[in-house]
Amino acid sequence: MLNVNLPRNGDADPGDEQPGSRPLDRAALERELLDEMTSWSPRDRGGIFKSWHRHSLSLVHLYVLTALEAQGPLSMSSLAEAMDVSDASATGIVDRMEKRGLVERIHGTDDRRVVLVHATDAGRQVFTDMAAHRRQGLSKILGELTAEEIAGLLIGMRAIHAARGRVFPSHPGAEDAADTTDAAGAEADRESSITGNARE
Repeated sequence: MLNVNLPRNGDADPGDEQPGSRPLDRAALERELLDEMTSWSPRDRGGIFKSWHRHSLSLVHLYVLTALEAQGPLSMSSLAEAMDVSDASATGIVDRMEKRGLVERIHGTDDRRVVLVHATDAGRQVFTDMAAHRRQGLSKILGELTAEEIAGLLIGMRAIHAARGRVFPSHPGAEDAADTTDAAGAEADRESSITGNARE
C-alpha cells in the first residue's frame, strides 16, 4: 500500500500535512493519476487557444501541419484521406494555408503530374514556437519543485513513455489519433461549408 499525501492540482501547499489522507490501492491510484494528468482548466485551455490565435490557426490547420511533420510531403488525396474529408475540402484547406505561407505545393521530381503538399519554414516554425512556449511554462513550474520531486517525476515520465511504446508499438500516440482525426474532419467540413456559403 502507498500512502499518497500530496494535494490534488495545487489545492494546498505540498508541505502541509494531510491528516485525512488514506492508503490507496492500485485502482484508486490510477484514477487519481489520470485525474491529475488529464485535468485541463479553463486557464490551461486559454493559454493553448491564445497560442493558436497568435498564429491564427484552426485545429484543422494544426492537424495538416502535424500530418506533414510526421509523414513528410503528402499528395492531396493522401491528405484528404488522413483528415477523412473530400478532396475538394482538402484542396480548399490547402489553398488557404498556402496563401498564408504555411504550406506549398511542389511537383514531384519523378513524376511531374504528382503534386505534393510540403510544410514551409513558416509552417514548421509554428510547432517550434509552441514547443518553446510550453517548455518555458513548464520550466517555471519545475522551479517550484525540489530536486527529489523532479527526480521522481522524471522516473515516472520515463516509465510512462516506455509503457506507451509497449501498448502502442507501431504508432506512438495512436490512442489520440482517432479523436484528432474526427475533430479535424469535422472542422474541415465546417470550413468547407462556411466557404461554400460565402461564395454563393
